[in-house]
Amino acid sequence: MRNVREFVKSFWSYYLELERQFLETKRYVEFSENNSKAYSVEYLKLYQAICSEIDTVGKEIAADVVSGFVVDTNTNIKRWGYNLQKVFGNIKDDAVIFYDTYTVKPFENWVYEEYDKKLPNGKMGKDLRIVGQKKTIIWWRNYNDIKHQRIGLVSGKKNFQLANQKNVVLSLAALFLLEWRYLNYINTGGDSIEPSQLFSVVN
Repeated sequence: MRNVREFVKSFWSYYLELERQFLETKRYVEFSENNSKAYSVEYLKLYQAICSEIDTVGKEIAADVVSGFVVDTNTNIKRWGYNLQKVFGNIKDDAVIFYDTYTVKPFENWVYEEYDKKLPNGKMGKDLRIVGQKKTIIWWRNYNDIKHQRIGLVSGKKNFQLANQKNVVLSLAALFLLEWRYLNYINTGGDSIEPSQLFSVVN
């Protein structure tokens, strides 16, 4: 089992730094659902850093809490998410209050299932998908759209606007919940941990 202090030093402290950087943006754009579509270069930097950290943290946590789970070059959000849900399955129901303004459920409907899929070699194999749909949760899909094609110089497709306040809030809430869930799982000694300034869990 991972040491609480080690996790706080390596991961939670970085989460708090991302949170502080997001708080700085409030000087220019108020935290409000009315500003959900406001986008900027600052939001872009944060959004990419947050989602990259989600992938890193998700893999680390799944490797620790799921027996036999091994991280390799093919480990993506579907694989670590599917395995993580074996332990934290009800994370899809977790709601948090953002800055005492409104409530979000970043992992809502995030439930993976195995299904039969035809492989490139013509044989049948197994793959993972979210129950009821083939695409992943919206803020993760938007992150990948930005990462792979921020501005389509040839196609003309523009995804820069997806680096908005709403997606930063949802992704940061997701990172908070992943780490909060894990800290509660391993912190059996009741170590004191610096709290979030942005999110509180709805009981």
